[in-house]
Amino acid sequence: MKPGNGKVNIGIIGMGNMGQLYMEQLSKMDRCQVVSIWSQKEEKVRKLSAEHQVQGYTDYIALLDAGDVDAVILATPHYQHTQMAIEALRRNIHVLVEKPVAAHTRDAERMITAHEEQKRHNPDLVFAAIHQQRTNEHWRKVKEMIQDGKFGKLMRYSWINTGWFRPQAYFNVGNWRGTWSGEGGGVLLNQCAHNLDILWWLFGLPQSITATASFGKYHHIEVEDEVQALLQHDGGLVGSFIASTAECPGTDRLEIVGEHGKLVYENKKIVMHINEESALDYIQQSQRAFGTVKSHVEELEFAGKAGPGHEQILEDFVQAILERRAPLVPAAEGLNSLMIINGMVLSALRESKIRLPLDGGEFERTLQSLIEQSTYSKPVTDHAEVKVDVKDSFR
Repeated sequence: MKPGNGKVNIGIIGMGNMGQLYMEQLSKMDRCQVVSIWSQKEEKVRKLSAEHQVQGYTDYIALLDAGDVDAVILATPHYQHTQMAIEALRRNIHVLVEKPVAAHTRDAERMITAHEEQKRHNPDLVFAAIHQQRTNEHWRKVKEMIQDGKFGKLMRYSWINTGWFRPQAYFNVGNWRGTWSGEGGGVLLNQCAHNLDILWWLFGLPQSITATASFGKYHHIEVEDEVQALLQHDGGLVGSFIASTAECPGTDRLEIVGEHGKLVYENKKIVMHINEESALDYIQQSQRAFGTVKSHVEELEFAGKAGPGHEQILEDFVQAILERRAPLVPAAEGLNSLMIINGMVLSALRESKIRLPLDGGEFERTLQSLIEQSTYSKPVTDHAEVKVDVKDSFR
């Protein structure tokens, strides 16, 4: 479908916290307009469609078949992404899908296949993912440094990523949250999908993963809320990743160590410890038994501020459609972080090392078994008592 009048007509499928945020952000953009919305809740559809003067649907197929949307944004629970994306792509409708692309890699592969098949007939069809942290200038700077060889041989990275604190009320307010059947995972799939997208983007896919995890350790949920993982890469690079939704105050600290120094990202600042010579060469050549490599410290400057980045992803999606180019984050790349997430969970469940690429069918069967054997029931709560402002998540 080709946009008319120089504007992209967009339908938002899913009007929860993120869908409503995207409605607000898109309303400020010149080259697009929201023309329709979908929600399973009829009362919400009536209220929001009247408020924003758009067409409202409780049947997403009807929205796709109405003939007035060039593109859709999927902001629904994870499992719904797969069929909704496939149905839209088959109708030549551009798709921007919220993270994670799917609940597991097999579903992501089904979506990617549908896109590839449709692109044979429509090469300009855009299928993008909302992994907005790639828009942040500090991550782009770090990636550039790695690609330019500033670290020399990479030796280690370590990411403590526990700034995703969530009270029990967060899980209570959504019936799908915190469950294998509704969400498909916990802190890794929901919160850390952002960070693990950056992790593979910087370092590539690991060769193997060994992880431990606690399931419902601090919250009344059945999915993981605490994880520690070891990642091993080709060439000897090793990494560690720690995640939790229970630590407060949390930590967001990434260390990258190479032969030429160490980078520390914390508190939205980048500090570089720069060696005067290669540490690996010094190990082999120095005649001093207790010698060390001299280094100096620099705080790196970068343009822009570290922020949510959703607006940039939305704008890029619209521009990719109008300019008939690839988006900043092709949805197919969402498969990589999903493979790491599924691999960590599978390793923890099996108490063993998991090698990548992951067998998607194996994890899908494991997930289905968890769903079938679940005895979990959500606590009874008054949703009206819970205060929800999704922008609090991006402070």
